[in-house]
Amino acid sequence: MSETWEALRKKARSTENSIDVKLVSLNKLTASSHGGFDIDEKTVSSRQTSFRTVTTEIEGLIEQLTNINDDMNDVAGAQSSASWANNPAIQHTLRRHREILRDYGSEYRRARDNVDQVLQRELLLSSSNESSRNPAVNNRARGYDMYLKENDHINACDRLLDEQIEMAMSTKENVARQGINLRGISNRLHYIAKKYPAINNLMQKIKTKKQKNTMILAGVISACLIFTIFWIIN
Repeated sequence: MSETWEALRKKARSTENSIDVKLVSLNKLTASSHGGFDIDEKTVSSRQTSFRTVTTEIEGLIEQLTNINDDMNDVAGAQSSASWANNPAIQHTLRRHREILRDYGSEYRRARDNVDQVLQRELLLSSSNESSRNPAVNNRARGYDMYLKENDHINACDRLLDEQIEMAMSTKENVARQGINLRGISNRLHYIAKKYPAINNLMQKIKTKKQKNTMILAGVISACLIFTIFWIIN
């Protein structure tokens, strides 16, 4: 099973490197913006196509890395009784890969919103240049201006949602870690119970007594309810 873990870890590193390269490509879309007013719509359209392609690729890689992290978590949890899975270095590796995934997600959303705003601004400027040559498109330029303002509001809402999603992901990771610890404790208790029959018998007696107490308590509650109903009716 440790071979599976090593294969997943190598795959995670390779995917992280791919995301890093794509994020550099995404940020270059803003670096290549000269911010001037002599922008034509054909250039902006080409950059928007590149933007859509890169963002789609990054989202696919982030989803792939999320699945790999989940697989690593499952492998470590399934082998929690094994010596290699209980190594602190394994837990540190899991935690580090989750942190990297979270950082890449935040960096991607920040870069995506930034590039999108730059491209929308360039589209507005290219429309303004055309309107100066053709007054008939003035209304379209004003429409783009209103669209940009609305887009800014939507991006602000997206950022708030992203923060809430990150909090939920952090909570999920904490619950997953607690689940791994509980599975490890359960496996150790099962191992001890098999190794020491006396402890196993004691645990069985405790379980039987709990079941008996539960049945007695349920019977008392049922009798009280029946008595109360008859008392109310009469």
